[in-house]
Amino acid sequence: MSKQDDDSAGPGSSGDAGDSIFDRAKHPVKPSGEPAPGSDASAGGPELRQGHGDGPERLGTPPHQTDSTRAQSTVLLVEPHERAVDVSPAHAEEIDRRAQRRAERLVAFWFVVSIVGTVGFVVTNFVGDKHAEYYTPFMGVALALAVGGIGFGVILWAKQLMPHEEAVQERHPFRSADEEIAATEETVALGYADTGLARRPLVRRTLLGAGTVLGALLVVPLLNLTNRKPGKQLDHTHWVKGARLVTGEGTPVKIGDIAIGGIETVFPAVPVTEADGTVRYEPQLTVHEKADSATVLIRLGPDENRPRPGRENWAYDGHVAYSKICTHAGCPVSLYETQTHHLLCPCHQSVFDVLDGCRAIFGPASRSLPQLALGVDEDGYFIARDGDYTEPVGPAFWERS
Repeated sequence: MSKQDDDSAGPGSSGDAGDSIFDRAKHPVKPSGEPAPGSDASAGGPELRQGHGDGPERLGTPPHQTDSTRAQSTVLLVEPHERAVDVSPAHAEEIDRRAQRRAERLVAFWFVVSIVGTVGFVVTNFVGDKHAEYYTPFMGVALALAVGGIGFGVILWAKQLMPHEEAVQERHPFRSADEEIAATEETVALGYADTGLARRPLVRRTLLGAGTVLGALLVVPLLNLTNRKPGKQLDHTHWVKGARLVTGEGTPVKIGDIAIGGIETVFPAVPVTEADGTVRYEPQLTVHEKADSATVLIRLGPDENRPRPGRENWAYDGHVAYSKICTHAGCPVSLYETQTHHLLCPCHQSVFDVLDGCRAIFGPASRSLPQLALGVDEDGYFIARDGDYTEPVGPAFWERS
């Protein structure tokens, strides 16, 4: 068949089956077989106006996806009346309003949580029992709710209720224009003149003095911290001469209660003379008294102790007593290794040699633990023979303060 016969063949001829992909793209159809709206076949395209087959086929460049001028050529696979989603502006605005109301309620919820946490923290601080087990965890939870509620509320507020936009501002000169500088100076001068300080020296001088003295409000707390020297407060503890060594429950400790290699934390029980002349021992077991007087009582084996010069009689029958407060940061030293005779501080791993006067042999501690001279009364109970420690307890920098 000649080229002219091929060109004159109708749409229903066998030539349709051999149309190229470009030809089919130029004549889109719906699944029913009808020309799609906007196609050249339905709108009388150039092929119908010029006749299909008149001259060679010319292929044009397809429009860009963002070319709004060619939007009418888009193939519609679904009719407009078949769309199930309402995308009208009013519907979208209603959805946005509902989302904003939900976000507003969520932000308000977190702010209410913060209020509840703050009230709980304040009430627990003034009403709660500070020695009860629930006190510290409840205070921590209440503080977390108070701070966390504000944080979550502000974050949600910023992310869901505040507008999000990107703005670019041109960099302006760092120096203001001369006109603006002059206007500012004039404004400041007029304001100063309105205050009357220029013509009222008495007010000006007293105001300057009040502002200067007001700075003392910031200095006084710092001075309070520097004046409270822990070393001076820990020069003396609650140990007195003749005080019995008692456990945390108030039970006196006597010879034979501790096995060789054993350790016991003890506190002072101060002797009190009654009206009839009898002596009773009152344990000093308040929180403050426990804090500065905590002592570890250790029983060593025979001839294991190597006392320092002048302390040969500070131990009694292999029993030695040392302050429990670490000389580095004040942590409780209570981990005892029987084989090595070492006391360990759990906070910063300072190690003290019990056989050598509890000398610091490892870690950040730089001073030995203070030793308490021991004795035994007529009933066989351990007592503080000479009274208090001969040196301050606690960290070494407190002693130097």
